[in-house]
Amino acid sequence: MMPRGRRWIWLSCAALMFHVAAIHAEELPERLAATLEHYAGLNGFSCEFSQSLKFHDGMTQAYEGDLAVLPPKRFRWRYRLPYEQEFVGDGQRLWHYEPDLMQVRVLYDLEMVDPVVMRLLAGRVALGDIHLLEADEDLRRYHIRIGEGTDVWLGLENGNEIAYIESLDILGNRNRMNFIHWQFSPPAEEMFVFLLPDGVDVVEEQ
Repeated sequence: MMPRGRRWIWLSCAALMFHVAAIHAEELPERLAATLEHYAGLNGFSCEFSQSLKFHDGMTQAYEGDLAVLPPKRFRWRYRLPYEQEFVGDGQRLWHYEPDLMQVRVLYDLEMVDPVVMRLLAGRVALGDIHLLEADEDLRRYHIRIGEGTDVWLGLENGNEIAYIESLDILGNRNRMNFIHWQFSPPAEEMFVFLLPDGVDVVEEQ
């Protein structure tokens, strides 16, 4: 069984690839709508992030890493601290590599880890499914609801950049991702080819 933090990441690893394909701009504040439209039009991006998890019992965990996205389904999500691990989506499979465990998990059915937030950030949300709940224009913080029940808080900066995305699950666990060093250009395609290291155990999950 994976440690607590790894179980959390395994369930939500790629949920912060922000690429929105469908929004009602007339229902959202101008700054928020412009930012979502900007990300929707990208052919790929990369950035660095820090992640903080605060569990309902008061325990916390922190992570740092980087990510790269090449629509429609390719991404590389790499954690550097506190330990190394990678999530690589090559368009057909999700590879989860943990060097310290010498193990690779391969997932073919991406619907198993496809919550509403994932569908939003990967650009697979139907028109009208983004609803504004609250806006603080001074802080550039927006509380939105995706579909019928998933709440997300977005923080913006530097015009049309996303500073953070924050979510709260039904158990009261809070997940916040802070983003820096955005590069709004398509990453190289070879970044999304996972090369199986020698000597690792491969666990395939359907």
